Amino acid sequence: MLFDYRSLPVACSRHLGDVRRETGRGHAWRGTSGSSSRPPRQSGAPVGNNFTGDEGTRPYLLGFDNKNIGHAVVSIGNPDTADNVVTYVPGTTANLSGVDGLISRAEAIQGKAARTDFSHSTASILWLGYDAPQSLVPDATYNTSWADNAREPLSNFLTGLETAHHGGHANSTLLGHSYGSLAAGETMRDHPNLPVDNAILVGSPGTGVNHAKDLNIPADHVWAATAQNDLVNMAPPQAGDLAPLNPNEYRRLFDDHSAMYGTDPTSDEYGGRTFKVGNGHLPGWHFKAMPAHSQYWEGDSLDNMAEIVTGGTP
Repeated sequence: MLFDYRSLPVACSRHLGDVRRETGRGHAWRGTSGSSSRPPRQSGAPVGNNFTGDEGTRPYLLGFDNKNIGHAVVSIGNPDTADNVVTYVPGTTANLSGVDGLISRAEAIQGKAARTDFSHSTASILWLGYDAPQSLVPDATYNTSWADNAREPLSNFLTGLETAHHGGHANSTLLGHSYGSLAAGETMRDHPNLPVDNAILVGSPGTGVNHAKDLNIPADHVWAATAQNDLVNMAPPQAGDLAPLNPNEYRRLFDDHSAMYGTDPTSDEYGGRTFKVGNGHLPGWHFKAMPAHSQYWEGDSLDNMAEIVTGGTP
């Protein structure tokens, strides 16, 4: 796991350009392979005071290492003091070489949230604190091991956020995209007292549970959406264990609410709430296989996620 956020009383800050250079931006991790490279952790000491933007958008490098595929945790805005904190868990193919795009998603949420609610501050965190699957097949297909290994570090991180927060409880949202929604779902399922108020699940192949209430927050605080042209809609559930012997075990392949990892969180059977997103581009747009799967940080989807993050209803 990444270092425990509770060991960092005041988050160390860096200019966003420095953060992106530290986390690779398409290059190999800086430092010797297999070693860990971390910023100084002097309490209250900012690292890199050349940031000249709005303090609400100051980037904080909360942690990184180069173990396995590498990990990075970056916050846009100060999570120690923000009224709202959203933690984004990315999914399949997420790694350090693509961290620039992942940080941009965190920026998009923070910016839209700030414009949605002028009276409260929002910190938006990219949590790449686990080894995400690096391919759809075989890594992310009928394989929960990546999510299983994310449960403890993600739980520790979210608990640490609550511990380090100044001025009482922050409105905390856990945002899982793609396979990251399975990591988020399993973490919430297995940690009943997790300090999370809302869950957002986009482009989800399932969350490891069959009903929103199993995430241990009120079902009406669980929000899900999948774009019409997102091919995750076609991801089939796994047939039952007795499928070769019992034809009824194949029925879930043809219903309208089963997903690869439990019940589809956008279905009525799941029991949560849904919000509007754009249809997304069709497969093949600009030679991309699944363009709609990456379009949740724009348009109606971004607007509605910001509403949820700031305590509203889309």
